[in-house]
Amino acid sequence: MSSMESLESQVQALGLGHLNYVIGDPEASKPYALVIAKKAEIWTTFYVDERGLVEEQSVRTYGDQEAASADFIRLLRNMARIAEIDAELAARRRAAGQS
Repeated sequence: MSSMESLESQVQALGLGHLNYVIGDPEASKPYALVIAKKAEIWTTFYVDERGLVEEQSVRTYGDQEAASADFIRLLRNMARIAEIDAELAARRRAAGQS
């Protein structure tokens, strides 16, 4: 199993597979996705915006694949928590009769 397949397995095992992410494609343009890829021999993570463009402020580079993967998982966990908070707030607004 390659390191990218292993990372995919780890994402699924952590219950984060429902999130919008791309593993291994440095040219990814999937809207609202977190990406991890090796580009020009440098491991990178970044977010893609609603237009499919790289959010320049989100670009992070790493010395090795292990560091990039660890941060990718951390960022995915953050995305999951934000989604949970959004869902909780929406439920509270519905319960209060707001839109």
